[in-house]
Amino acid sequence: MKKETSLDRVPKPSPMGCGSNRLSTSRFNEWLLFVLFAGCYALLNYGYFQIPDDLFANVIYHHGVVTICADFINWLAPLEQVLAKQNHLLSTKADLEIVRGCDGAGVLFLVVSAIVVFPSKFNRKLIGLLLGISLIYLFNLVRISALYFVIAYHPDWFMVLHTYLAPTLMVMVGCSYFAGWAFGSMNKTHEPA
Repeated sequence: MKKETSLDRVPKPSPMGCGSNRLSTSRFNEWLLFVLFAGCYALLNYGYFQIPDDLFANVIYHHGVVTICADFINWLAPLEQVLAKQNHLLSTKADLEIVRGCDGAGVLFLVVSAIVVFPSKFNRKLIGLLLGISLIYLFNLVRISALYFVIAYHPDWFMVLHTYLAPTLMVMVGCSYFAGWAFGSMNKTHEPA
């Protein structure tokens, strides 16, 4: 009778050569999640561009962004006397037009797609979506309000902030939110060390 040693319990390599079936299944699942993520993002983006520009300017942006930003700016700085007209924030100092793409939709679609395909329970996904959408929406309102002050008082800074810094910050906020949500969604049972 042969005594079993710890080396006998080490898994033997697969006779197929380069790895196990589990590794190839894992890679397949990773690719499948990536394809689902890209498909979800593409579907959201496609739907977004099917909405007519007039509906965006006169209804969605006016009621969902511009009037809220005007009220917020007037609350912060009452002397600005900002008016909300269609998709414009107007004052004697500035005219900031909100157009497609200035609404944070790209970041929102990234966060939504990532949460939808992440392996988690339905309730957790629903909470993640509600909180993520709210965060991106509120952060975008603050971003647009800040851009109003930039265009009113430092118009030479506007292109750099609007084109590079603000979008990068939006993506960082979205990614940080998703990372925190995903970390909280993982199974927290660990074996003792």
